[in-house]
Amino acid sequence: MGKEYQVMNRNTDRKDQRTPRRKKKASYYFLVALVFFLAWTTVFRLKQGRMPVGNGNSFAMSGNWPSAKPELILATTTSLVDSGLLDTLLPVFERRSGFRVKVLAVGSGEALALGRRQAADLLLVHSPEAERRFMEDGHGQRREEVMAADFIIAGPASDPAGIKELGFPESFSRIASGGFAFVSRADNSGTHELEMKIWSEAEISPSGRWYLETGQGMSESLRIASEKQAYILADYPTFFRLRKGLGLEALSRDGKYKNVYSAIAVKNSSGQVNAAGAVSFIDFLLSEEAQELIDGFGRDSGTVRPLFRALRYRNNGGESNR
Repeated sequence: MGKEYQVMNRNTDRKDQRTPRRKKKASYYFLVALVFFLAWTTVFRLKQGRMPVGNGNSFAMSGNWPSAKPELILATTTSLVDSGLLDTLLPVFERRSGFRVKVLAVGSGEALALGRRQAADLLLVHSPEAERRFMEDGHGQRREEVMAADFIIAGPASDPAGIKELGFPESFSRIASGGFAFVSRADNSGTHELEMKIWSEAEISPSGRWYLETGQGMSESLRIASEKQAYILADYPTFFRLRKGLGLEALSRDGKYKNVYSAIAVKNSSGQVNAAGAVSFIDFLLSEEAQELIDGFGRDSGTVRPLFRALRYRNNGGESNR
């Protein structure tokens, strides 16, 4: 019995000696596993688009993001398509980022509606009040003002209402009082929203045979106005691009009404929004490269005024072009 007792004691002593070493090894393996897990989680998050891209001055991004959707759905106002600006910007972004951009050209109101439905990843619109409501309602992750352009009232060269060089509210009053044909987009776009605001300021509720509603985008509405020899509120870049095929002139420009375009990254509430692509495109738009492309767009086409003014670009004098 004594020998058995002694052997059991020895075994017990050995177990007691091995227990701390085993605990140390277990702790070591646990820490190693934890480090690997944290590293994997960090990489996964970076690939999911939580890594900031760009620094506001330059856009640096090479190759695809493996776990991000390669397609980016951009819902934008028709004016940026009709003016040709996106044809300049998108190839550069796609080449730099590896994303493919699918463009849905609609009015700003419809673009914002697509964002609410999580049917678009990024919005490029010019309807400030509606944009603010969109952000306040929690549908947007990030909103940045990118560029600005002018609004004009175009009309027949004969200018029967006599609005040339008048402000917008007075121009609208003269058009309505004389019953001169006026074409409205009537499509819930940013331009249409501004038009209704101006009618309200002029204290007029437009209606009657002289007031023609198209429900169409900017270029088609301009063509209809040309056919009807009617007045129309339009963005200057689209008018300038189509001017040679239109029987209209730019008659009125009012500096009180800014045409500011903002980029909005849609909040990923459904898990289906390409957050990485949206953030990447906004960073690109704010980069010096893109801002120079925006600021220089159309400068070689004979326009007296710039078609678009970059809002973040700093010229040689250190001042914003806004």
